Amino acid sequence: MEKLGKYEIIRKLGEGATATVFLGHDPFTGRDVAIKAVRASVFADGEDGKISKKLFITEASLAGKLVHPHIVQIFDAVADSDPSYIVMEYVAGGTLEPYTKPEALLPVPDVVEMIFKCSRALDFAYRLGVIHRDLKPANILRAEGTDVKISDFGAALTVASDQTQVSGIGSPAYMSPQQVMEHPLNHQSDIFSLGVVFYQLLTGHLPFQGSNNFSLVYQITHGDPIPPTQQRPDLPACLDAIVMKALEKDL
Repeated sequence: MEKLGKYEIIRKLGEGATATVFLGHDPFTGRDVAIKAVRASVFADGEDGKISKKLFITEASLAGKLVHPHIVQIFDAVADSDPSYIVMEYVAGGTLEPYTKPEALLPVPDVVEMIFKCSRALDFAYRLGVIHRDLKPANILRAEGTDVKISDFGAALTVASDQTQVSGIGSPAYMSPQQVMEHPLNHQSDIFSLGVVFYQLLTGHLPFQGSNNFSLVYQITHGDPIPPTQQRPDLPACLDAIVMKALEKDL
């Protein structure tokens, strides 16, 4: 494929179960863009297809709305072609996922600054009535230095509160107690998820772990995480209070 609509395709960046992401070029604006393309057959795949369609429409509906320095901007969306596609800002630095392992952690001041910028972005989104609901290192892109941009708002707000939230949408390890128990959600759910990301970027470990989804959900709803400084004694003690506040189960 050399073109998609008006966009020139440069190369494939990645591929998931439902979408392929390409690096493209917009000849009208002269900028490189990321294009998330979803085949029509994905939307026709029974119940999973309906969920995929909801995710696509949710993300496409945010085009031009979430304009913030730390949110990946959506420029364009085309839902009536095959493939359907969303055109968004291209961020070259990759995700924060590689920095969640004990041997590959970023400097603590950088992590603190990145999390602060994420909190600013989530606050901005919440004031526009948007809750992310799928915050994890794989959905936070690194631009330059400590600049980060939150991506993938497909699960935001409009996905029905049902079993698919745990089994099909998002990663249970980063979900709040309210989300895994299918309770109504507000911005505090994103704060909890950001706390999990913060903990993992500081220590290289998840605060809640289980051998399967059921034991993981139990830990999220009933278990007390080990404070970050017990995992990594060289961390500033003040970070314990911030991280554990974010991971508080009681709203």
